[in-house]
Amino acid sequence: MKLATILEAIRGNHPCATADDIRNVFGDYHNVLRWLAVFLIGDEKFADGCIVDACTIAQTQTPIFHEWLVYWAARATLRCAFQRQHAAIAELVPEYEKGEPVEVELPPLSAGYFRLLIKNSEHIRARLDVLCRFALVIRGIAKDSYGEVAAQLGISRSAVERAYCIGFDTLNLAS
Repeated sequence: MKLATILEAIRGNHPCATADDIRNVFGDYHNVLRWLAVFLIGDEKFADGCIVDACTIAQTQTPIFHEWLVYWAARATLRCAFQRQHAAIAELVPEYEKGEPVEVELPPLSAGYFRLLIKNSEHIRARLDVLCRFALVIRGIAKDSYGEVAAQLGISRSAVERAYCIGFDTLNLAS
């Protein structure tokens, strides 16, 4: 669904959306955020604590901010998951920095690969460590550059490149 369509569904004939309008439209969006948190953390109990849904954000922001709900809710969930996994990621980084430089810059995930990731998320999550999962989400799904991912995670670009390569290759094998 495109953002313009979402906004039209939320606003209707009103100049801005109310919290109830947002709850009605974004009910299913909570499930997407839950999938993201479970995929990144791998523990359903802790993942529930990371979900920052659109309704929560809407209650604390101005109406102008409502058009950014989808983006910011996902980013807030991602940030919370990262805070819980920061130590585990930091432990993995030295191993990723030891390898040879990545020769090929892999693109973000196509729509087909994204659907494949959703369909096989349990299997893929079980095969990837937490750094690879974060790289796959931030680079592959959110389409951030390697440098942006490295800055967000506080690690080197080379570690991100290798982790994304492993995640991308694992997804490719699942196809």
